Amino acid sequence: MSERDHTDADHTDRDRTDTLLATLLRDEAELASSGIQPPELEDLRRRAASRSRRPWIVAGALLAAATVAALVWANLPSTDAEVGPAGEFVPPADGPIVSTFPVPTYAWDEGGGDAAQVSGVLALTDAGCPMLVADGRATALLLPNATGVTYDNGVRGVVDAEGRVYAVEGQQLEYAGGWQEPAAGEFAEGWEALCGDTPARDVIYVNSVAAHAALTEAPALPPEDLPTAPTTAEELGWFPVPTFEFGGDAWPTSEAGLIEGVVEFTDDGCPYVETDGVRTGLVFPNAEGFQAPGTDDPRLIYASFPEQGSTGMMAEEGQPIFWGGGGRAADDEHWTAVCQDSPVDAVFIVQDTPFG
Repeated sequence: MSERDHTDADHTDRDRTDTLLATLLRDEAELASSGIQPPELEDLRRRAASRSRRPWIVAGALLAAATVAALVWANLPSTDAEVGPAGEFVPPADGPIVSTFPVPTYAWDEGGGDAAQVSGVLALTDAGCPMLVADGRATALLLPNATGVTYDNGVRGVVDAEGRVYAVEGQQLEYAGGWQEPAAGEFAEGWEALCGDTPARDVIYVNSVAAHAALTEAPALPPEDLPTAPTTAEELGWFPVPTFEFGGDAWPTSEAGLIEGVVEFTDDGCPYVETDGVRTGLVFPNAEGFQAPGTDDPRLIYASFPEQGSTGMMAEEGQPIFWGGGGRAADDEHWTAVCQDSPVDAVFIVQDTPFG
């Protein structure tokens, strides 16, 4: 690319970023006039950069935007909420909040986080567990330093420790954050502890400052058709397969034996290979089966490895495999726990990963 081409591209990037940031500032000024607390300037910068689909923001554009932002934000409302001894939100006695309730949450010091964008509509289970509804599915949602609140008209929402509102049920929200598919560690434990009656396979988490100031009156009633439980693993296309918890010293990677062949599935969704008339059932580590809902697509086996933060495909119906591990008897408990109605001649425990 010539020097002139670079210069033209730089001007295009600056124009795009200037336009997006100016739009965001105008939107936030309108929110300010309605009593809603806008995000911080740095959040606006990130959003402008994200929407421009560029991994950088031109410094000159930010400097000019900061001057405009100083004028806009001079008249924004402040947050003046009480915080309890354990850092929890305490609603003001003269406000529209009539009660609070615990929600799955985690500690976050507003010091950065994942830059993915998560967006959708807030819904809550009957027990008050937050979910993000998007693309026809409801996913468990964890918001940082969060408390559930109920307003005097019965509408529920989620606020942070300072009373700033993440969203109320039925409201569209958009934050930085990420996904855990499947949920693991403290996020999975946090959901299970409070929301075990409505299990969740996946979790969406947010690491952004709550976007709105505390409400001075109750919000509008939400739509009546919001879901009241996360979309189940089965509805998402996941199904149980023989598996075991793999990792650490208890199950070190092993190539004491090798298994190869073309993967097939029984009618019950149990994976096996058959060689010279011998059917060998396959037990994969930390595994789930998957088939796209409502399709005849090949069935797949995925294995997740929380220590590496990774998930990989271990097998695909009709495709060859070659894995290390070790043989077991046909009645091995890892197989029969799921596939008792699918007898095999032998079982092979795969002690290997797709990551080399």
